[in-house]
Amino acid sequence: MGVTKPSNRRKSIQDFVSEAFELLAEAGTADALTIDSLCSRLGVSKGSFYWHFKGRGPLIDALVNAWAGNFHVAIHRAIEAQTADNGRTVIEEISHYWLSSNMSRLDQVMRHWAQHDEGVYKAVCQADELLLNFLKNNIKTLAYSEEEAHRRARLMMAIGIAEPMLAHLPKAGSDDKELQWILDSVLGLKK
Repeated sequence: MGVTKPSNRRKSIQDFVSEAFELLAEAGTADALTIDSLCSRLGVSKGSFYWHFKGRGPLIDALVNAWAGNFHVAIHRAIEAQTADNGRTVIEEISHYWLSSNMSRLDQVMRHWAQHDEGVYKAVCQADELLLNFLKNNIKTLAYSEEEAHRRARLMMAIGIAEPMLAHLPKAGSDDKELQWILDSVLGLKK
């Protein structure tokens, strides 16, 4: 965990939420999310935190709300903008994003946290619905029926959720080759 140098710019609510997600992903547990640790990472005083939040509870509410919607929508839009709405490319890009960012680690933290917090559970369910629909709609552009696209989107999500839990096992090939094999062979999303 690094400590960020103080800046003259006032931190926004989004700055606190984004850094809180980073902290959760790095620490691997929601217990690590404290006001002190967050302020230290952002290089701000507690006063800056309390400017936006009355305590840890409202910060968690902001995290839950972001996870349930705009956090994922922003990722989906950015990927679609990069890929010119080509379904196969969108699926490849979201898969690469999942593998190359801290997203899978953060997803694990949120799913674990959801087992103990109803608000987080609801946010995870909403985020899953957003992802399912995003994947399904892009898979449908590859000439699959609604039903078949739904199945393939669920399978893709199941693989993405389970893969980090198998990180201790060796892969048959590189991450890129494994991803291509999953997309081609398991999901049947041939080019």
